[in-house]
Amino acid sequence: MDSTSPRLSFERVSKRYLWRRERARTFLEIFTGLVKRREPVREFWALRDLSLEVRPGEAVGLIGPNGAGKSTALKLASRVIEPTSGNVRVSGKVSGLLELAAGFHPDLTGRENVFLSGALMGLSRREMQALYDSIIAFAGISDFVDTPVKHYSSGMAMRLGFAIAASVNPDLLLIDEVLAVGDHAFTQRCIDRVLSLRDQGTAVLLVSHDLQAVRSLCDRALLLEHGQTVEAGRPEDVVNSYLQRLAMGEPSSGMADRHGQEERWGSGEIRLEEVWLEDASGARVSGIATGSSFAVAVRYTARQRLERPVFGLAIKDRSGYLLSGPNTLFDGLALGSVSGEGILRYRVGASPLQEGHYFLSLSVYDERLLHAYDHWEYCYSFDVYPGSGARCLGALSLQGEWVHEADPGEAA
Repeated sequence: MDSTSPRLSFERVSKRYLWRRERARTFLEIFTGLVKRREPVREFWALRDLSLEVRPGEAVGLIGPNGAGKSTALKLASRVIEPTSGNVRVSGKVSGLLELAAGFHPDLTGRENVFLSGALMGLSRREMQALYDSIIAFAGISDFVDTPVKHYSSGMAMRLGFAIAASVNPDLLLIDEVLAVGDHAFTQRCIDRVLSLRDQGTAVLLVSHDLQAVRSLCDRALLLEHGQTVEAGRPEDVVNSYLQRLAMGEPSSGMADRHGQEERWGSGEIRLEEVWLEDASGARVSGIATGSSFAVAVRYTARQRLERPVFGLAIKDRSGYLLSGPNTLFDGLALGSVSGEGILRYRVGASPLQEGHYFLSLSVYDERLLHAYDHWEYCYSFDVYPGSGARCLGALSLQGEWVHEADPGEAA
């Protein structure tokens, strides 16, 4: 096998799905369907003319919104499905983790599933026996290897699946979102393992919403939208373009996308009706640039006159870590009494937030901060894309200044 030839090649690959609007569910529906006018068949193109190559020792990342065709591309690469048109060429041993516990039999134990997975990848029992101890050690489930997988948590199943996929020394490794699941320590071990495989010559195709993982792991990235490639190139450039597209798109509806973690409580005398972001000109936006000025605007309704309520907001990162939590009491804004409808704005002169995805929580309490009139967790999400602010690691750009004072003796 030519060590420089692509391990994976897509040549103008398209994938189409066909379905009808309604399907018969009962015998009567099937019978009456024979005489009723049939609904026309609808088609959906999950991918359109996708071309890419992944060579030995190279990692390519696929990013984009949900429904962009990323997972479809991985399924085509793993030969789970076949393309409608175009050619998919794969060479060498392929290993992949397309979803949690993919290929596991729920009634078999972890030990039995290790050997079953090996057999499905074409490895002998002797070969899997040689890898068994390292797989279990990497997964960290030694106390549960003889427990049926149906009793595993999603994290345990994910760790075992990744350990198997990454331990068979594949020529091509396919990964779908697995790096976004699990604790930080295990995620870092996964990243280290993928980097090690890449350095040994394994080709890697990664799908992830974790844009930092794409930056860290990949040599190239493709941005997909509606099944088509809209940008390809250096991961940094493609990720920045994606963040800008998100931020410059239609304003958010005000509902967060943090996996159903939105919560709300309070007595309701004041209700937070709507929240949005504004740029320096006062226009509504769904994202901001690092270093730019912006405002968080909140529309509220006070159903009765209330004295000295305290409005507050919280900005959190993807992990839920609180980055900032200002409120009107701490900032010295005395509202007096409020009634009826009003709009309150919190203005920021220069955003310290680094590029990424963030969440807003809002609240309004009594002046003692003991009684919640309305507390709305994860009510809004927004993106920050690269701007004029200084680049640095972490969530915040302090925009400070380095000053170097050399030792006079050394300078001489």
